[in-house]
Parts: sequence; structure tokens; C-alpha cells
Amino acid sequence: MTKSANEHLNIRDLDNKAELLPDKHREAVREKAEIMLRYSDADIAEMSADNIKKLLIEFQAHQTELKKQNEELSKAHQEITESRDAYARLYDLSPVGYLTLDKAGIIQKVNITAAALLGRSKEELINKKLVKFIHLSDQNNYELFIHHLLAHRAGQALNAITKNASSDPPTHLECKYFQLCTDKAQPGDKNKPLTIECHARVVYNDKNVLQICLTLNNITERQQAQETISYLNEKLEETVRRQTTELIVSNLSLMKKVEELRRSKHQLLEREAKLNSIFNASVEGIITINVSNIIVSANAAVETIFGYQPEELVGCNINKLIPSPPKDISDCSFPHVKLAGQIKEVEGLHKNGSVVPLDLSVAEFSIDNAHYFTHIVRDVSLRKHRERQDKEHLDELAHVTRLGLMGEMASGIAHEVNQPLSAIASYTQVSLNLIDTETPDLVKLTEILHKTQQQALRAGRIIHRMREFVKSHSKHRSSADINALIHETVGLCIADLKQNGIRLTFELENNLPLVYVDHIQIEQVIINLLRNSIDALKNLPAKQQPQISIQSRLTLNNCIQVRVKDNGLGLDKEQQQKILTPFYTTKADGMGMGLSISRSLVEAHEGTLHFNSEPGRGTSFYFTIPIRRKSDEY
Repeated sequence: MTKSANEHLNIRDLDNKAELLPDKHREAVREKAEIMLRYSDADIAEMSADNIKKLLIEFQAHQTELKKQNEELSKAHQEITESRDAYARLYDLSPVGYLTLDKAGIIQKVNITAAALLGRSKEELINKKLVKFIHLSDQNNYELFIHHLLAHRAGQALNAITKNASSDPPTHLECKYFQLCTDKAQPGDKNKPLTIECHARVVYNDKNVLQICLTLNNITERQQAQETISYLNEKLEETVRRQTTELIVSNLSLMKKVEELRRSKHQLLEREAKLNSIFNASVEGIITINVSNIIVSANAAVETIFGYQPEELVGCNINKLIPSPPKDISDCSFPHVKLAGQIKEVEGLHKNGSVVPLDLSVAEFSIDNAHYFTHIVRDVSLRKHRERQDKEHLDELAHVTRLGLMGEMASGIAHEVNQPLSAIASYTQVSLNLIDTETPDLVKLTEILHKTQQQALRAGRIIHRMREFVKSHSKHRSSADINALIHETVGLCIADLKQNGIRLTFELENNLPLVYVDHIQIEQVIINLLRNSIDALKNLPAKQQPQISIQSRLTLNNCIQVRVKDNGLGLDKEQQQKILTPFYTTKADGMGMGLSISRSLVEAHEGTLHFNSEPGRGTSFYFTIPIRRKSDEY
């Protein structure tokens, strides 16, 4: 029971005592007066004047005492009334609602605050059951609350929604804190949910009648605040859980990344160690320069190539090692960019002043927006020496092959030379006969001598071409018309063509660009192809006309292609697989070197040699030579 409930009981007791006190006092005075009168009536006749006088004085004293007591009683009654009114005002105006119920739950007494909390006037509540003003959802709880109160005679407490609230239990927005701040429920507001806290106690009045004293407190805001706090705590816990989960995941991810970084660092260290070992163990010189051509690093191999220690080169210009860049980039403002991804042949300068042939390639990279170029150089002195040896060896083989070809073509060439020599002898005899006459015909003699000269020059040209073809010579390249070269070469084989009855046709494209070649070597390739076609046509049936066609044309990739095609028996699959290999031949007395040497000579000119063949339909050998001028060399 609260203090307010005790105060309520004290006010009621004071009211009752105040009403009973005057009545009891009057009864006591009356009884005392009657006793005195009975006493005076019995003896007053026998009393003397003094006794009567004393009796009157005594009556007057009693009367004065009664007046004083009456005045004191009136004053006490007034104080009690004022006290009762004060307690009544406190009772009605208390912020706590007070109700008095009988054991049936009927409201006997109610203060203003309780009436306001229940949303009714005091007159509407008196003699009504309190349960009627409890929300339907909480009525069962209220009945159990009253039942337990009456059964145990002990204080009970209950939270319930009043009926003046909406018909449904209160609902709250997602964030209840804002509803608490902006949507407060006020007492008497019938449109707002109202939750009250009830405390009850069983008491007995002065007539020993059981009464239920209730105190009501509006806990709507407190409950909303608690619900809001609970809701916010749940949201906070949910947020903390979510953030904890995210932190755990982030921590795991971070640990994973740290582990990956650790592994990456370890791998980078291993890679750096490997690269450093490769960098220092590389046989190629690796030189890094900046955009100003200043050397910033060099590996150990530069000492072998150039004779300088790497430390001697740092801070020097790259021109100290490579004084002359390739000709095709000498005028370029950024030569290193143009060289990137390519391999060029350049000349380096050794510390002792000697020239070192080099293969140069350049790689570009950037660090912190600074550009660098790495020069990778290889000393190709040995390779150049081997290439010279190989070319000399190839020239020797080609010379031997030409001698062999001349041996094979000897009879035909002898026949070719014999014809002009026989003509010269005949013309000479006729000239002598004319001179021996009495009147020589000088005009006719001049004509015959001119023909003699022509035949002598013809024989000289044949012998000169034979000597040029078979003699050993140094490599010498010059610009040439491929069609003119074909006609000159065919002239060496014309005897064999006539002897075997072969029909030769030319399909030469006009206005072809000049090629930069070694005349003798290209003539040897064409002769080898022609001789192979002539030999292939020797086994042709007699009824079939042997034919050879020589073609020239410009290909799409700007190369000159020369094709020698015959209508012989062709090559089977096994022959096709071996025909270009050294020492393989289809001739009974052949060496198997002609096509192999021809391919080597074409490849020396940066060209290619191929063939097509179908059994029964002939064979076509063709080679391509790129168009290149002497000015293209570096």
C-alpha cells in the first residue's frame, strides 16, 4: 500500500471521528448534569442558603467549563473540517488516481485523477464495475488480479489498457522513440492508447466492511520509453552483431590479404633473387638508361662484351658503348621507342677501341612516372664469323655444283660453241676464195667478214658466260631485272631444251620492281630448277609434248616470285617428303645437292623455296625474293 492510500484512509477516519465527537461530548455533559440534578433534587429542600449558594456557584462553574469545552470542541471541529477539506483537495488533485471498490469490484469512491485516467466523469464511474472501463484485451488479467487480491489479502499490481483507448492494442512506429517524443498520450484523450499501472490493497472500514483501495498511475510514456529503449537495445544489439560479423569477416579477409601479401612479398623476394641471379649470370649485356640516354645500371656481362666494369658505366651516355644507332632510326627523336620489341644489328665500341657487332633489342618500362629503356645486347662476333664461314662454304658448294652442271651441259654447250666456230671456218674459206679472184667483190667480202665477226662474238659470249658461271667469286649483290636474269639463264640451257624437244614458254609479268641479288647465285637457282624439269621430262611418253613454263609475278606481300613448271610424271608422296633434303635424288647418277643448295641460296637472299606436285600432272618449283634495295641494308 502506498503512502497516498494511507493518507486516503486517515482522511476517512478523521471525518468519522469528527462527526462522532460532538455527539459523545453532549451525551457526557448531559449525563453529568442529570447526576447533579438528581443529587440536588433529593436534598435541595433540606439545604441551607449557603449550601444552595455554593450549589449555584458550582453550577455556574460547570456552565462556564461547559462553555469553554464547547468552544474548544467547536474549534477542534473547525480544524478537523479544514483538515478534512485539505485532505479532500489532496485526494482529488493528487497526480495518482485513487479508487475505492467493494468486494464485487464496484466503484465506491474515485478521485479526479482516476476519473481522468479512465476517461469518464466521477458521476459516470460511481457504482459502476471497474472492469467495464478496462480494455477487452486486459479484462481477463484484471479479473485474475482481483481474484488473487481477495484470495491472498495481499497487495497486488497490474498493468492494463483502459477502454478509452482505441479498440486494438497500441502499435508503434518502427522507431518508437520518435512516437514517444511526438505522439504522447494525454489523460482524457480517448483517441490515444493509455496504459495504467494498478496497485491494490484490501482494507476494512470502521463497520468492518471489506473494501479494495486502488491507486492508478499513467505509465504509457514510461512503457513506451521502456519499449523504445528495448527496441533500440535490440536494434543496437542487432547492429553490434551485424558489425561484429562484418568485422569478423573483414578481419578474416584482412588476415587472408595479409597472408597473401606475406606470400607475395616472399615470392617477390624469391623472384627478385632469381632475377638478380639471372641479371648477373646472363650472357647478354643488360643496360638500363633514362630518357636522357644516361646509363643507370648494367649487369656483369657488359665487362665481357665492352671491357668496362658496370660501375664505370653508371652515369655515362649510352653513346659511349653504341656510338652509331641503326640508320633507319638515326633521325628519330625517340629512337628507343622505335626500337622497342625489335632486334637490330648495331656496332658497339669496345674499351680497347675495337668494333663489336651486336644484336640490340630495347624494352620500355616506367617507375613512378619516370620512363626507362633497357638495352639487351648480345655479342654476335662468333655468329658473324660462322655466317661468313657458312657463306664461304655455300659458295664453294655452289661453285662445285656449277662445275657439275657445266659437266652435265658440256655436250650441249660444245654443240652451241661448235656452230659459230663452223660458221666462222666456212665464212673464212669463202672470204679467201673471193680474195683469190681477179676482181674481188669487196661488198660481198665485207658482208661475209661481218658475219664472221658476229659468229666469233657469239662464241665469245657463250664462253664468257660459261666462265662467269663456273668460276668462284666473292659475294656481290646489285640491282637486277628478274625477267632479264631469267632470259640470260635460259640461254645457258637452250641446247638441252632443243636436244630433248622441250617446248619452253615464258609468262613474265611486266614492269616488275628491281631486286637486290647476287646474279650468279640466282642464275644457278634457276638453272637447277630448269635442269630438274628437263630430267623429269626425259621419261615422258613419246606421244606427249614435253613443256616447261617459266613465270614471274609480284606477290601480295611485295615479293618477286619465279616459278618453273613442267608437265612431267610428278612426285609421289615419299619423294615429296624427301625432295628438298640434302643427298636425296631421283637420278641414277645425281648427287642430291642441287635443290638443297638452291634453297640455301634463296634463304641467303631472305627468300623461300617451295614446290607443288601431283602424280601424273607434273611438278612446279617456285621461289620468292623480297624487294629490297641496297639502301635498306644496315
